[in-house]
Amino acid sequence: MAGQLYATQAGRTEKYKGRILAKAQKKEMLTKLGSMEPFPQNVSQTIEWMRFLPYGGVDNEWMAAGGDTAFINKHLIQEGVTPSPDSISWTTFSTTLQEIGCLYSYSNRLRYLHEEGVEIPREMEDQAAARLALCREMMVYGELKSCTNLFYGGTGTSVGTVNGPPTKVMFQNISRALLGKHATTVNQMLKSGPMYGMQSVNASWPVYCHTDMEKTFENISGFTKVQDYGSNALLDPEFEIGALGRFRIIINPLLTYQPGAGAAVGSAVGGFTPKGGTNIDVYPLIIIGRGMGGGDAFGQVPLRGFDSVKADHFPPSERSKIDPLGQRGYVAACTWQAQAVLNDAWMAVAYVGTEA
Repeated sequence: MAGQLYATQAGRTEKYKGRILAKAQKKEMLTKLGSMEPFPQNVSQTIEWMRFLPYGGVDNEWMAAGGDTAFINKHLIQEGVTPSPDSISWTTFSTTLQEIGCLYSYSNRLRYLHEEGVEIPREMEDQAAARLALCREMMVYGELKSCTNLFYGGTGTSVGTVNGPPTKVMFQNISRALLGKHATTVNQMLKSGPMYGMQSVNASWPVYCHTDMEKTFENISGFTKVQDYGSNALLDPEFEIGALGRFRIIINPLLTYQPGAGAAVGSAVGGFTPKGGTNIDVYPLIIIGRGMGGGDAFGQVPLRGFDSVKADHFPPSERSKIDPLGQRGYVAACTWQAQAVLNDAWMAVAYVGTEA
């Protein structure tokens, strides 16, 4: 394992040394939502949630449409007759903790002879922590895309037939579907930082999507830009672009899309000019809600003691049996993470096209 070597790193000798330029940064969003339950050590690798079902045993439903009279009749008691006892039922969800990590190495010559021998290990530390934080974000993103409460742009009925952009009617349908399953808006999210805690936010349904979607949302009738919110606090001061009713639109270039996964470009509906080559590029929109009276649409589980991501630095000066001459330094980071959709009906995923 060679790692980063002095011999392969060109220096800036006999050159004016400009400042080290800023690099692209990741942005964590999805990991600020959902329940956060640090998992105790030395118990198991699997966590299982349980949710009691309403009377009747149908998830998210107390009575069928038009079933109000039947519901009342089941609760009417006859004189002198003891009613038959009922029982309760529940559903469970489980997920498995996964260990994630990364490792950098560099030589003692690079550390002690290269002009950036101090800065390179520091950058390794920054990038190791950033990589794992981004990995956790992408793990949550992948889990949320497994939600079964799905909507499609245009006349599409699957990802492969998406042929239109998001519309006001689509979001009205999403709102109706969420409310019909006793879901409500998000009014709190996790604070940033190593110590878990909640902070209050304005009640809304956050919608997370790729930055390519900005123009498309601005073209929707009824869309309100952030500068027109008045005194309403933003869910994300950097990347929130506006609102559509109670939906707040937040963009992130890391929330990847599926190039050419939709219908043929020529099948686009409503005068829409989609982005894509032969086929329309398909973009997931992640819509997050909560249960009325509490409860989260999804959950996250870090292993206790690994709640925050921090890189460890082992410089070449720390000699050991495997490196008796102190020729190598290492930067390492690892953590444990699990996540699961806990209630598909309290969130939604819409697959849509965007403007060329």
